[in-house]
Amino acid sequence: MEDREIKRGFDIYLYYWVFVFFIIFVLINYFANILKIETFDVGLMVSVVSFLFGFFISISYSMILSRIGSLKESLAVETGRLVSLFLLSKNLGKKFHESIKESIDKYTILTLRNYKDYNFGRDETYSIYDNSNLMELKTELQKQSASSFFYVLGEFETTREKLEYLTSGRLLKVMKITNYLLAMILISLLFLNRGGIVSNLLFIILSTIVAFILLIIEDYEDLRIGDYLNNISNSEQLFDLIGKDRYYPEFILGRVKLEEGRDYRIGFYNSKEKTDKIITLTYNRSFNFNLARMTNRIKENIPYFSKDNKKGL
Repeated sequence: MEDREIKRGFDIYLYYWVFVFFIIFVLINYFANILKIETFDVGLMVSVVSFLFGFFISISYSMILSRIGSLKESLAVETGRLVSLFLLSKNLGKKFHESIKESIDKYTILTLRNYKDYNFGRDETYSIYDNSNLMELKTELQKQSASSFFYVLGEFETTREKLEYLTSGRLLKVMKITNYLLAMILISLLFLNRGGIVSNLLFIILSTIVAFILLIIEDYEDLRIGDYLNNISNSEQLFDLIGKDRYYPEFILGRVKLEEGRDYRIGFYNSKEKTDKIITLTYNRSFNFNLARMTNRIKENIPYFSKDNKKGL
């Protein structure tokens, strides 16, 4: 069979035709000089741009909230599947049960630290299959438990793949560019419509609201609101179930409530070297002092911290 060169094609979407329409409108504007409007109607332009901005923002919110709803549901299902795997493994021998315990611990740490990219937990999922040779299948109960275990594991893998898709999903760049472009035009038109004290005040308030809408979309899209806290709660439940100290990346300590006298594992992640240094601290009056001291010591050995890690310091 002859070797043939594979040629990569182009993905052509309908919205690419917008460039053609742009050129057409430029030509119409240049050659059609018969009808001219002497007075620029700012109010009309504000109405048109406001309608278009509201339309695109509604679509963006709808897409993001749909993603968030699916994410919440999948996180709950994921936690339920992990709980089932842990409990079922108790009937399949001590060695296998301990291996599942460690796999759940590592998987939860990885997905909690890399909550925007669930593919970091993929290898830990595969390790569960690799350790299946440690199962004890001596009794009928163990055989039934093993069958249920693999069924739940299959469902868990489906949920994990869905979470990987949901956490990596983003709005189309052209959609975001359109939102920002319309926002800038709207703010510019509001600026042109200023005059008295009332109109100046409205310009400030409305422009601030437009900026707020864009920023909250960014927060929702980047999973910085609500759902990450839900993920923290699920992770805490799993750590308590398997008998491990709760783990938190140091950049989220400000978002969690710590209990007096309880031990916690704090992770300091070096995103450049892909290493995570975990220390155990007891929450008490000197917790913040010890955390700051450990942070300084680790900084001396780790030359680079990611932006996310710096947020918790």
